[in-house]
Amino acid sequence: MDTALDIKKRLKGLIWPLVFACLAVYFGVHLVRNDHGVLAMQAFDLRIADAENELAGLTATRVGLERDTALLRPETMHPDSLGEHARRRLNMGAEREVVVFQK
Repeated sequence: MDTALDIKKRLKGLIWPLVFACLAVYFGVHLVRNDHGVLAMQAFDLRIADAENELAGLTATRVGLERDTALLRPETMHPDSLGEHARRRLNMGAEREVVVFQK
């Protein structure tokens, strides 16, 4: 009988720590594996970095295009060389036209 009472007392002493340990494991797993958990935040940070890299590339392209269009404005380019520059950029000309560019 003494051993049965001793086992009961020890089990009663282990119940609450075991319950709290299970709760800690439960919330810990959900903290990491949830849709808004640590792993999801890391994936989200990677997506943000990729989007920022793409934005930097597109911004550089836009700046280059704005610079090129600014060169095509009449106040920045001589009107005679405007046609030559447009043909060079667009790689176009009249059907029977031969264009010789000198660098």
